[in-house]
Parts: sequence; C-alpha cells; structure tokens
Amino acid sequence: MNLKGVTKSTWVRLISMLLVFVNLISRELFNFELLPFDDAEINDGVSVLLTVVIATWGTWKNNSVTTKAQEADKVLKGGK
Repeated sequence: MNLKGVTKSTWVRLISMLLVFVNLISRELFNFELLPFDDAEINDGVSVLLTVVIATWGTWKNNSVTTKAQEADKVLKGGK
C-alpha cells in the first residue's frame, strides 16, 4: 500500500464514507445519531447545494468572463 501517493480527493471520499458508516452503525445498533439530520433537512441541503453548483457551473461554462477566454474566443472565430 502506498498512502503517500493517495490524492486529497480520495482521502475526502474515504473519510466521508467512513463517517457515513459510523453514523449508520451508531444509529442502528446504539440508537444514537452522530449526524442528527432528518430526511427533509438532507433533501433541502442537497437541493440547495446542487442548485448553487449547477447555477455556478452553468454560468461559468462557455461564458467568456476572463480576458484570456475572450481572446481565445476571438482566435477560435478567426479574428484577432
């Protein structure tokens, strides 16, 4: 195993999975919730998060906001 070669995103996914499992086990076996959110709160949180991410991505994607992007658009269109 090479733990030094593991990326940050992999660590985030592994730790997140571990937290979900610990919460599930503690809730089912010990009737104790580490993450005390009900289904409606989780639904609302995910909806808000997805809305922000998709709106930001949709606004930024293919909308030339930076000077570099605007210059690249001119090059793609054959202008100077």
